Amino acid sequence: MITISGQAVHRQLAIGRLQYLSKTHPELLRMPAGDTEAELAAFRKAKAEVVGRLRELYRESVPKVGELLAHTFEIHAMMVEDEAYSGMVETMINSEKVTAAYAVAATGRHYAQMLAQMEDPYFRSRSEDIREITERLTDVLLGNHHEVTLTEPVILMAEDLAPGETMQLDHSRILGIVTHYGSESSHAAILARTMNLPAITGIAIRDEWDGHEAVVDGENGLLIVDPDAETKEVYERKILRKRQEEDELAALLPLPSETRSHVKIPLLANVGSVADAAAAAEMGAEGIGLLRTEFLCLAGEDYPSEEQQFETYKSVIAAVQGKPVTIRTFDLGADKRASYMQLPEEDNPDLGFRAIRISLAEEEPFRAQLRAILRAGAYGNVSVLYPMVSAEWEMRRISDIFREEKEKLQEAGIPVGDVSQGIMIETPAAAILSDRFAGYVSFFSIGTNDLTQYLLAADRRNLTVAPYYDPHHEAVTRMIAHVVEEAHKNGVTVSVCGELAADVTATAELVRIGVDALSVAPNSLLSVKRAVRECD
Repeated sequence: MITISGQAVHRQLAIGRLQYLSKTHPELLRMPAGDTEAELAAFRKAKAEVVGRLRELYRESVPKVGELLAHTFEIHAMMVEDEAYSGMVETMINSEKVTAAYAVAATGRHYAQMLAQMEDPYFRSRSEDIREITERLTDVLLGNHHEVTLTEPVILMAEDLAPGETMQLDHSRILGIVTHYGSESSHAAILARTMNLPAITGIAIRDEWDGHEAVVDGENGLLIVDPDAETKEVYERKILRKRQEEDELAALLPLPSETRSHVKIPLLANVGSVADAAAAAEMGAEGIGLLRTEFLCLAGEDYPSEEQQFETYKSVIAAVQGKPVTIRTFDLGADKRASYMQLPEEDNPDLGFRAIRISLAEEEPFRAQLRAILRAGAYGNVSVLYPMVSAEWEMRRISDIFREEKEKLQEAGIPVGDVSQGIMIETPAAAILSDRFAGYVSFFSIGTNDLTQYLLAADRRNLTVAPYYDPHHEAVTRMIAHVVEEAHKNGVTVSVCGELAADVTATAELVRIGVDALSVAPNSLLSVKRAVRECD
């Protein structure tokens, strides 16, 4: 029996056979081209084939994993078609008289290395995307086939899992995920959480473990290869208890979310796609407390059109069958960037040009989004939520723009809904001035992730200061209580939509403080409902 410690990514358990996913791609040697025109034609044909396959994968993946994850394939298609990337490949073929496969491999190495050395985490993460599209192109050019087929339920083991590779796998046959490289924000980690699978990273993978039985302990970040009978029995009992607990939670589905004293605490869902919204409705969500709209911006060559947004928002409204939907305006910047946005390089993008600051600086996309939200409001119970507000002048400007766009639509005879407005309380400034902001909106949504990092001066992505990032810190609790008190004095409701809302150890305190609603990931709805029902 071998026990290896890693980093827990998703706290679940599994026992099964390990399957090693080898990703050996030998370095292509520089080869002279016999016919330059033939190599150019081969590259263009391969490019068209890869783009077509990526777009097909996007369509196949949306119903499986939601648009937020599936949009990776759209991003990859755009990268393949990128003029700089394609231009460098064709220039090498023409000027250096090399094969298309070598030119693609050399171009991919160049861009991947360049991006990996950048300080900005967004651009660093794009280096893996470059490697993946390069491998797709060279595979087509060389006639290689690397798609993995799973014939039975297995624990996947790999050095790393590329985004597209992860989503192409048969998810019904994945028991758990073990990788050497990765993080809690990787596509493999997001997929694991979406599918409620155990996942750990930081494991020094050995190919000789392929086919061996193993335990993935996502609670403690352990991989146990060839467990002995006693260890296996212990984990089998743990897994059985977890399944029983999940069955108990499922029994709560038809029951109301209320305390023992019959105080109702509506449970809403945080979602990032139409598919997520439909899944949330099935899990008993009483509405969408936070629809992230950034996925619409990250898969195209420009901001999404008003019409595209309108149709998407209508689809979300239909998916939840009349329940309320709160649409957050674009929370772009920091780690969510699109190439067309021309955002400045910043030493600390979390404190920089992002969210509502971008919207107010680039008003036309903001106005188009508000028009789409107002029009969608005619089809259901819709609210709009503004992220990262920190100054009263921002709310004055937002209110003016909202009123202007609503009046324009009405004058044009276009139906609009009675859309209520709210702000995210995620800066200490917004929390402290919540009494002032209450005069502009009808609800607050507290984003505890950002509020905690700003209040405690602890970057939530920086593991070095992880001990200082504490959502349970008394300062955070007091700040939430202050916001609730000032909001209620002014007739404004308050929900919590950050990760603290899904932390069942915090539920009783949030209820005691007087929070009106909680908005969580769909897979947390039932556990939070149980915690609410256990409150006095």
